[in-house]
Amino acid sequence: LFPHMCLRDNVGFGLRMRGMARAERYEKAFSYLDLVGLRASSAKKPHELSGGQRQRVALARALAVDPDVLLLDEPLGALDLKLRRQMQDELKAIQKRVGTTFVHVTHDQEEALAMADRIVVMNKGRIEDVGTPASIYMRPRSLFSAGFMGEVNFLPARMRGTAAGEAEVETALGRVALPAAAFVSGVPADGRDITLCIRPEHFRSAMPDTPTVSLGRGRITGSAFFGTHHRCHVAAAGAALTAHLPQTETPEVGAELDLRLKADSIVVLQDGAGV
Repeated sequence: LFPHMCLRDNVGFGLRMRGMARAERYEKAFSYLDLVGLRASSAKKPHELSGGQRQRVALARALAVDPDVLLLDEPLGALDLKLRRQMQDELKAIQKRVGTTFVHVTHDQEEALAMADRIVVMNKGRIEDVGTPASIYMRPRSLFSAGFMGEVNFLPARMRGTAAGEAEVETALGRVALPAAAFVSGVPADGRDITLCIRPEHFRSAMPDTPTVSLGRGRITGSAFFGTHHRCHVAAAGAALTAHLPQTETPEVGAELDLRLKADSIVVLQDGAGV
């Protein structure tokens, strides 16, 4: 923001550059300050505002010129966690009200999942995955996308055969049968190397009357409480896994853990897979 201008003049700057008359410019500036909840502060200078308020003024200034698309490049990166989450909600609500397409660039995976209607995951200029937040997280289409969008266990495996809509694969934890739907890019030929992608929270998602897959048992080697869950390190047949257990449990180092999860929560990928 321009430090020597009041909020009204900051928001109206782009309109002024386009030759809009003062009265019309002020009216539009006030309407966009009203949109971000700062009309009553229109005479203030930027240094009199909080970080979140300055972000809202910058957004109002960008929207005032009626762009077809608005690019936001890490707009919340400098804010603390509580304010960042508040601004995420406000940005999403404002976008719904004005209808302008927002392209929001961020390295914060939680922010992308919380705000986006559609996510594009990029790696060194290459598009790795495209889809809704739920599909990107639950059904990633590349190993990079799976690992970038959240914590995940990668379990190397090899194809051993298919029958009756299931595929048998060999892992360090033994042979397991997986539904064909687990293979994002189709079931590969026998002998092919593959990777099982398992989110840590899925080890606690098995339910009665739901098809499950068992990876045997593991031993808890470490645990930390994160408020919403316990994050546990688990050793199983030479494999190091991470499991998120409910906050109501009291995992102890040395205790055994049943590595059972819902069959439809596993995603199987091949090296080089992606969009």
